[in-house]
Amino acid sequence: MGHVFVRLAGHGLRLVPYWPYRFARAAGPSLVEVAVGSWEGERRAVIGPGSASVPDVVDVTEGTVTGDWRLEVGPFTLCWPDGFDVQSPHDPADHTPCYLIASDQAMIFPQGPTPLERLAAPDALVAPGQRIVDRRLLGEDIDVVELAYEHDGAPWWQAHWVIPVGGQQALIFTGQAPVEESGLLRVAGDRMAVTLC
Repeated sequence: MGHVFVRLAGHGLRLVPYWPYRFARAAGPSLVEVAVGSWEGERRAVIGPGSASVPDVVDVTEGTVTGDWRLEVGPFTLCWPDGFDVQSPHDPADHTPCYLIASDQAMIFPQGPTPLERLAAPDALVAPGQRIVDRRLLGEDIDVVELAYEHDGAPWWQAHWVIPVGGQQALIFTGQAPVEESGLLRVAGDRMAVTLC
């Protein structure tokens, strides 16, 4: 097991978990439960202001973010929306930085950065069997594409938030859920996109 490239920063701390990990909100706005899985079982720690590192679970250092918890994904930071746990992929071959999980089936995950020219075609983000149900602009430059499709005979919703970063690249957040859970994901994805810096 080793360190990962996603960190959590807030309340004057920076948390770097070991892989595979899960961050969940604990009782109190400044507390985080960190869980790390292994062949021997899961190890947990509750971390908050004044906490120290917990061997083989999480390294805790002083951080520069004094407010609410934010995710640090590569060079980017963004809010950690309420109602979501953050977890690493379980497969070492999965290069997705992290998954934000709201239920067994509802999730958001970051991708990229991706060259903008790969996203230029109107249907670049539409997979076979999907159809565009909405396309909107969030803020001045965040393109949001919402899609409908069927999965195992049930109606599903998917959205892509395309956020320009640098001159010719975009970071993409993809959210997917059964239609009845789409409202939670839409609000969380919009908030994550506008707080990216």
